Amino acid sequence: GYAGLEPVKIASEGLIATGSTLGTFFANLDASAEIIAPWSAVGDDFTHKTSIKAFDTLGNEVIFDVYFSKTAENTWQMDVVDQDSGTVIQGGISLTFDTTTGELDAASLAAASVVMPATTAADTPPNMLEMTLDFTSLTQLNYDFTIKAEVDGNAPSEVEKIQIAADGIVYAQYKNGDLLPMYRLAMATVQSPDQLRVISGNVYAQSNDSGIVILGFPGANGMGAVVSGALESSTVDIAEELTRMIESQRTYTANSKVFQTGSDLMDVLVNLKR
Repeated sequence: GYAGLEPVKIASEGLIATGSTLGTFFANLDASAEIIAPWSAVGDDFTHKTSIKAFDTLGNEVIFDVYFSKTAENTWQMDVVDQDSGTVIQGGISLTFDTTTGELDAASLAAASVVMPATTAADTPPNMLEMTLDFTSLTQLNYDFTIKAEVDGNAPSEVEKIQIAADGIVYAQYKNGDLLPMYRLAMATVQSPDQLRVISGNVYAQSNDSGIVILGFPGANGMGAVVSGALESSTVDIAEELTRMIESQRTYTANSKVFQTGSDLMDVLVNLKR
């Protein structure tokens, strides 16, 4: 039956903000850097520093500073600090690199996956989701400090357009590129499509001869796929229809001549009688 179906209401879903939950980092720490005392507070010396931008649940930007201090050969300390308040969120993280490959050793891989706890409105920084900072791809090579970071989450964004995928899922696409699934379109078929009852407006309905309506999703159980943004072209074969039109025209002309000939014969007969 049709249980569970509902009208698709395509309207703006308003603004949406997504809090950050994951940051992935690809960085190299300079192996030739000098050894210094471990960093402990804002204002202390450090070897390398970078800043990352995340978002809280309200879409506010939250900046975290990450300090790297080379404390011994092949050993570094990493500290994550809330830039606005100077509060150390996760500090004293010890990282050791393999002397041959320059990659993190097995014991440091777990420490390099930094989990930052969720916070409430009263905490610092406020309204944060639990967030994991993945530094497991860090290297220590004899090269300048380089870093590439990817952090999820976004500031408040509006719906830009609606997209419909081939599997029938209707997405709201926001200006920041995020896709929010809203509905999934259902498809229907019957045993005898040619027997469907035609309704005005290019709509068809079940009839006694068509068989019952079978519902399903696009791409499942023999159902077709959804082609978004496409307009179905005419199913009429122009060459075939022109051929039929010419045949009909010639048939009409031939029949007209038969009637004309019959009329002429009747005139001749009438004249003979006179």
